[in-house]
Amino acid sequence: MLDPDLKDEDLWALMPQLSVEDIPALLVHPAAKEQHVLKFLTRRDLPEASLGLIAHSRWAGTLRVQCALVNHPHTPLPDALNLVKFLFWRDLNQVAVNFQLAADVRHYAEQILFQRLPAMAVGEKITLARLAAGQVLKSLRLDKDPSVIQALLENPRLVEEDVLYLASQQRTPAPVLEAVARDPKWSARREVRIALLRNSKTPISSAISFIRSLTAVEAKSLATDAKVPLAIRRMLQTKLGKV
Repeated sequence: MLDPDLKDEDLWALMPQLSVEDIPALLVHPAAKEQHVLKFLTRRDLPEASLGLIAHSRWAGTLRVQCALVNHPHTPLPDALNLVKFLFWRDLNQVAVNFQLAADVRHYAEQILFQRLPAMAVGEKITLARLAAGQVLKSLRLDKDPSVIQALLENPRLVEEDVLYLASQQRTPAPVLEAVARDPKWSARREVRIALLRNSKTPISSAISFIRSLTAVEAKSLATDAKVPLAIRRMLQTKLGKV
């Protein structure tokens, strides 16, 4: 039983010695602060019952405790699902990529984040683009702001399939295609270069640099491809010595 006369600093000193049986007393202790509850929530061995107590205490009204509870793998599923909707976009993304959590919790966080995307500021989308995964990442491929796409290209979860989607879509704006063409990692991929050459929105300056790197076989194939813009086909024919 915790002494109710303990001061803040004394309570903090006792934290390493407290057991799960002390949680009910900690939650109502007059000297308890958010930092004490958060310290407890760093314990990965906390049982579901203890986490349920915290989830139904007054401390569950603070954002940092809500986030810690949702990210704890032993928090009761109904409590975690209830708290997810209170999280900010950055915390929602953290939950969505936390594979220690139940799939229901991760998917719900991803769903809420997906719904909030249209209302997010460009700066927030840029940051999210570097971190996102799953459906949120795929949705960001449709963003028309080149700065968002540039950030997305830096995302370690991005795969070639995603970049090919960007490069092959006729609705992808030219500045976005230019961002893909300038990216040193993805523009080095053969399939990405070919997709860019076949897209009429790709800036000519980017296409020219790719033409120079094509093999004779690739150039011959693209020179007769009706999907390749006429100006690019003529350059390819020139490369092949047909003009």
